[in-house]
Amino acid sequence: MKILLADDEPIVRRGLREMIKNFNFSFDAVLDAGTGREAAALTERFRPEIVLLDIKMPGQDGLAAAQEIKRVNPPTEIIFLTAYAYFNYAQEAVRCGAKDYLVKPVHPKDLRQVISGCVEEISGSRSTATGSQNGLTRSQQFVKFAVEYIAKNYMKPLTLEQAAREVHLSPAYFSCLFSREQGQTFTEFLTATRLEKAKELLRTAPALPISDVAGEVGYEDVSYFSRVFKKKTGTTPARYRKKREYAK
Repeated sequence: MKILLADDEPIVRRGLREMIKNFNFSFDAVLDAGTGREAAALTERFRPEIVLLDIKMPGQDGLAAAQEIKRVNPPTEIIFLTAYAYFNYAQEAVRCGAKDYLVKPVHPKDLRQVISGCVEEISGSRSTATGSQNGLTRSQQFVKFAVEYIAKNYMKPLTLEQAAREVHLSPAYFSCLFSREQGQTFTEFLTATRLEKAKELLRTAPALPISDVAGEVGYEDVSYFSRVFKKKTGTTPARYRKKREYAK
C-alpha cells in the first residue's frame, strides 16, 4: 500500500512523513509532491491508495487535482488538508468524493484516525473484491452506520462530534455527508428520532411522568424537551398523551 503527500510547503511534507512513520502503518512507499499537477502525475504513475492533498497550492489547486486523481485512479482515497475550517471546503470535499479533510496544523491523533479508516476500508474492499456492502456506496455505508448508531444511542447526550468519531470522519465532513445522503441534518434526524420514541412512550406508558419520558429519549431538561416537542408537533407532550387517551 502506498501513500502520497501533496503540499507546496516542504516543511509540512516532512512533518506529515514523520508522523506517518511513527504510526507504523507499514506503507510500501511514501511519495510526495509539491504541486497539484505533480500529485496527479504521480498518482497516474504509481497508483497510491491514499493521497493527502493540500487544497491551496500554486497552479492547479487541490480541488482540481482531486478531480484529476479520481479520473486516473478512481479507487484512490483522498484526504484534503487546509489551513481554513471553511464549511464550503467540506462541501467541496464531499463533492470530490474525498474521504475526509483535516485542518492544518494537523494533529497526529486526527491524522492517525483518518488514515486508519482509509486502511481499514481499503483492506475490506480487497477482501470482498467489491468494496461495497449490499450494493451501498461508501457514503451510504457511513450514513447507514451513523443512523444505526443514533438508533442505539439516542437516549444518551449524543453529539455530531461523537457520531463523526464513530465513522472516522471530521465533524464538518460528516455533517455534509449526512445531510446529502439523509436529506436532513444530523441534529434534525436525531431530534426526529427522539420525538418518535417520546410519542411511543406517551402512548404506551400513560403513568410515566413527562420528565421521565424526556430522560428516556435523551433530554435532561424537561422544559426544553417540552418546547422542542411542541415546536415539532404543534402540541405539548401532556396534550399529546391526552388526545391519544381520548382516542382509545
